[in-house]
Amino acid sequence: MTLLASFTHPVADAQYAFRRILKAMSEPGCMVSLPLHHGWGTLSPAATAVLLTLVDQESPLWIDAGLDSESLRNNLRFHTGAPLVESRDAPFALSHTASQPDPTDFAAGDNFSPEKSTTLIIEVASLSGGLTLRLSGPGLREPRAIAPKLPASVINYLRARPHTFPQGVDLIFTCGEAMMALPRTTTVEVY
Repeated sequence: MTLLASFTHPVADAQYAFRRILKAMSEPGCMVSLPLHHGWGTLSPAATAVLLTLVDQESPLWIDAGLDSESLRNNLRFHTGAPLVESRDAPFALSHTASQPDPTDFAAGDNFSPEKSTTLIIEVASLSGGLTLRLSGPGLREPRAIAPKLPASVINYLRARPHTFPQGVDLIFTCGEAMMALPRTTTVEVY
C-alpha cells in the first residue's frame, strides 16, 4: 500500500482550503487556488485538496471508474475515512471530462431531500478556453463570463437544466492547483 502525503500543515491548510472552496461556491465562476502542490496519482492537486477538505467518514464518495485505483482508494481511506460507494446518489462524486459525466445521473430523483444532493467534482483539462458560459444569480452582482473546457454532457446539462432548485447538482471543476464552482442556484447561459 502506497500512501501519499496530504496537506503540509493539515489543520491550517484544511481551514484555508475550506475558505477558498467556500469563496468559489459563494461567488460562482470565481477561480481559486488551493494549498496543495501535488495530487494523488492522476488526480490534480486541486481535486485532492477538495477531497481532503470536504469528504470524511460521514460523506460517502462515488468514484468514476476512469479515476479509480487502489492507490486512490487507500489514500482516501487513510486520510479521510470516506466510505466509497457504487451508488451515484452519494453526497460527493468524482469524475473526469474523459468519462463524459452527466450531472443528470447524479441529481436526486422523485424522492428528493436536501440530504441526498450531490456535489460533482470534475477534473477538466483547463479552466479557460472552452465554450463561454454566462453566469448570474446568487453571489453575483453582475453577470460573469467563464469558459472552462467542459465535456459535452455537462454543457448539455447546463443548457437543459432539467431540475429546479432545490434539486440539481453542485459542480466543482478542478485543474492543476485551481478550482471553480457552479452551485445549483446559478443561472447559466451557454454561448
